[in-house]
Amino acid sequence: MPTILLLEGARKHLPEGPSWLRRNDWKLLDVATAEETVRAVAAYGPSLVIVDLEQDPEGALATIRTVRADPVARDVPLLVLAPPDRAEAARHAGAAHVFPGNAAPEEVLAEVRRLLALLERAAPRVKVEAPVAIWRDGHPTEGHVTDLSSSGFFTATSEPQPVGARLEISFRLPHDPSGKIVTGEVIVVRRTDGPNSGFGARFFRLPKNASQFIDDYLAPRTKRAKTSR
Repeated sequence: MPTILLLEGARKHLPEGPSWLRRNDWKLLDVATAEETVRAVAAYGPSLVIVDLEQDPEGALATIRTVRADPVARDVPLLVLAPPDRAEAARHAGAAHVFPGNAAPEEVLAEVRRLLALLERAAPRVKVEAPVAIWRDGHPTEGHVTDLSSSGFFTATSEPQPVGARLEISFRLPHDPSGKIVTGEVIVVRRTDGPNSGFGARFFRLPKNASQFIDDYLAPRTKRAKTSR
């Protein structure tokens, strides 16, 4: 479940009501200061921070600079909602994604979805070969995980699952002498049919230890992939 931090005032730019939030499986957390934002980044590892430049422009710009200067928080993506005359200041402060602050809530929501999809695709992936057990509404099937990232995986299977399906999964991390097993829930975000049938899934609910297993497994492998280029 992606976590999104909302700097004070940013929540008003999103649609009202909880139904859209449940559909997207996002967790929203409000933060009020630069220091609180940095602490929340360290504690929750958010996928995105949304900053509103309208309510307190100077304070919001200071928060952007603080986040970009912090060694833990500096890589977290920022979506800054800014009036036209403040957009350049937001970029100079370190915001890579600036969106009109007067946009309708539905437009802001669409931009958040677009950014999260881009970030998910950009997550470093490692080629693996791991049998995976899959359950959908209690019905079991099998497949093979062929690539893995901290946000999800792709599974080759003769029974590709529909986009939006929630699945229970269990697989053993390959070539891991500790024999750790990842169990949890995923949501299907992509499906392919034909000779290379399968589906791409995003982790939806993972126990904290399972997330740590994956991060520990990926860290040395993604590092080797980068140095071999």
